[in-house]
Amino acid sequence: MSAIRAIDVQVVVWHSDESQLRRLFTSLAEQSGEAVLHVAVADNSVDAAYAEHLQLLLEPWREAFASLRIEIQSRNLGFGCAHNALAQGARTPWILLLNPDAALLPGALRALLDDAAAQPRSAAFECRQRPFEHPKDYHPLTLETEWVSGAAVLLRRQAFEAVGGFDERLFLYGEDVDLSWRLRAAGWILRYLPQAQVVHDSYRHAGEVKPRQVAGSTLANLLLRMRYGGWREVRAGYAQLLREIRVGNSFPGRRRALLGNFWKSLRLAPHFLRTRIAASEHFAPRFAGWDFERRRKGAFFSVPPVAEQPLVSILIRTHRRPQWLREALRSAERQTWPYVEIVVVEDGPDLSRRMLEIEFAHLKPRLRYHATGSPVGRARAGNLALAMARGQWLNFLDDDDLLYPDHVENLLAVAQQEGVPGVYGIGWEVPTQVENEHPLRYRETDWLLRFQMPFNHATLWVENFMPIQCVLFHRRLYEQHGGFAEDMDQLEDWNLWTRYTLQDRFVLVDKTTSLYRVPARPEVAARRQEALDQAYRDARERQSAMRAALSPTAIIKEVQTSHTLNAPPTTLHLARRLAERFLAGRWLVGWMLRRRQRTA
Repeated sequence: MSAIRAIDVQVVVWHSDESQLRRLFTSLAEQSGEAVLHVAVADNSVDAAYAEHLQLLLEPWREAFASLRIEIQSRNLGFGCAHNALAQGARTPWILLLNPDAALLPGALRALLDDAAAQPRSAAFECRQRPFEHPKDYHPLTLETEWVSGAAVLLRRQAFEAVGGFDERLFLYGEDVDLSWRLRAAGWILRYLPQAQVVHDSYRHAGEVKPRQVAGSTLANLLLRMRYGGWREVRAGYAQLLREIRVGNSFPGRRRALLGNFWKSLRLAPHFLRTRIAASEHFAPRFAGWDFERRRKGAFFSVPPVAEQPLVSILIRTHRRPQWLREALRSAERQTWPYVEIVVVEDGPDLSRRMLEIEFAHLKPRLRYHATGSPVGRARAGNLALAMARGQWLNFLDDDDLLYPDHVENLLAVAQQEGVPGVYGIGWEVPTQVENEHPLRYRETDWLLRFQMPFNHATLWVENFMPIQCVLFHRRLYEQHGGFAEDMDQLEDWNLWTRYTLQDRFVLVDKTTSLYRVPARPEVAARRQEALDQAYRDARERQSAMRAALSPTAIIKEVQTSHTLNAPPTTLHLARRLAERFLAGRWLVGWMLRRRQRTA
C-alpha cells in the first residue's frame, strides 16, 4: 500500500440516477481498504423529496467509510462552487473528485495513491475513463498532461487551496481546465494515470451531442481566452462563436444558447480580464478551436471485449544507446495489457546490461536481454529478437520510440475482433533535437499525425504508411514468411510488412497509440532522407520477386481506393517534401497540418 493513509472523497449530485450512485458507492466501499475514506456529498438538486431520498439511499454505506456527510444546498451552486464548499470541510491532504455517474474499477484507488505518493511535484492525478477515453493527449513517457478532467481526479489539497480552488463563475464545463491551468502556472505538474481506471457514463453512445455541454464549454472557452490568451485569441474565440451561430440548430435551442453565451461572456469579461495569468516557463495555454489541448486521434474509440489473453512480446533493438533504451522500456512496462514480455537485443557489446539489471530488475522474468558482442546490423538484431520471443503476438519498438500505455490493449482487442493476423495504430511523428547525450536531454519541436490511412495493398506497395512500432502481428506471419531481410539496413520493416500482407491484410486501429522520433536538425534530417531515398529504390526492386494472393477484382479495388495511386505527387506535395528537409520548413508544414486537423 502507498504511504497515503487517508483521503477525502467528494461527489456533487443533481437529480443523479440512483443506480449510478449505488454503483459508485459500492466501488468506493470495495476499495476502502486502500486508505481511510472521508466521503462528502453535495446535493445541488434543490428538491426536498430528492434530498430525503438521497440520504436514505446513502445511509447503508455510512459504516463502510470513516465518515459520510451530505450537504443539501439551498440553490444549485454548479460543479466548481459545490466542490469548493465541500473542500472547506476536508480533513486530509488529498481530495478525490468523482462524478456521480462514475465508478472506480478494481485497482484504481491503489494506482492513484501509489503514484501520488511518489510524485511530490504533482498536484493532480487523473483517471482513465471507460468506455470512452478522453481524447486529450498526455506524454506517454512522463504521463504529464495539459489539464485534468474533474470527473475522476485526485487533487493535492495544498495545491488546490493555494490557487483558490475552482473559479465559481464557471458554472459547468471548463472549470477543470481553468483549475488545471492555474495549477500549472503555479509550477505544479498534472498527471494522467491509465492504470487508474473508472467507468464513466458520460455519453450514451459514440458521438453524442449534449446541449448543456455545447453551451457550457463554448462559454468557458471564451472566458479562458480572456484570462490566459491575448487579444488575438479573444478575437478568434468570438469569430468562431459567430461561425457556430451561423451554422444553425443541430439541436433545439442551440443558436439561442450560443447567442446567450455572447452576452454572458461580456458580463463576465471584467472578472476574467482582471485576473489574467501570463504564460511562463511552467505554463503556456493552448487553444485549439473549442478545445484546449493537443488531441490523440480516437475520440469515442471503445476497446472491444477480448476473448483470449495471449502473451504479447515487445521487441526492442538497440545499439550503444542505453539512455534511449531506458525510455522505451518504461513505456513498454507501463502497458495496461497484463500479459507482456519484453525482449531486448543489443547490437554490439552489452552496454545496457548493468542498467537493465539495476533499474529494471523488477521486470524479470518478463524482460529478457541478449547482446551480440560484435555489431550484426539492425535486421539481424531484429531476427534474433523474433527468435527469442515467446509471445503469440509480436510488436517491434525502436529504442527511441514510445508506446502509450493502452497501445497493446487497443491493438490486440481489434485484432481479435476482426480476426486478422495484423493491426496497426496511429503514431505521432515527433521531430526531436538532441541537446545532450549524457545525460540524455532533448527538445521535442512538434507533434504531427503523418500516417492515418486504412489498409490498402496498392498503397503499401508504393510507400510504407505503417511505422514499425505501430504494428502488432501474429507470430504465424513470422513462422510462415520469416523475419527481416538481413542485407537491408533501411526500410527493412516496409519489406517485412509487404511480405506479411501478400496473402493477408492488416486493419487500422483508428487511435493514436505510439510516438516515433525523427531528426529536427535539418542537416541530420537531410542525411537521413538521402539514406531512405537510396533504400527505397532497393526495396522497390525486391518487390519484383513477390507475388500477392489477390484476385483481379481485388487488385482493381485496391488501386481505385489507394491514397497514393489516386493522388500522384503534385507541385505542392513535392514542395512539402523539400520543405521538410529544413527546420523552418518543418515548422511551416507542422503548422499547416495542425490547422487542417482543427478544421477537419
